[in-house]
Amino acid sequence: MQSDQLKTIIDMLPFLIPLFLIQVVLIVIALLDLFKRENMKSNTRLIWVFVIILINILGPIIYLVAGRKDKPIDSD
Repeated sequence: MQSDQLKTIIDMLPFLIPLFLIQVVLIVIALLDLFKRENMKSNTRLIWVFVIILINILGPIIYLVAGRKDKPIDSD
């Protein structure tokens, strides 16, 4: 029984690894962008942090599409 489950997981690794990498990259991009926003209330920022981190791939996408209303801090 366990060997069948292990074989299934191993067979799925070529699909899971890129999906995991995409998720990590999206989270990093969304969090970096979130903390560059200067005109965002701390409560709103905290809610977005939870959305980005806890709602797997969709959380960062939702933030990048809907949550970026304020201008970011210029890095000049």
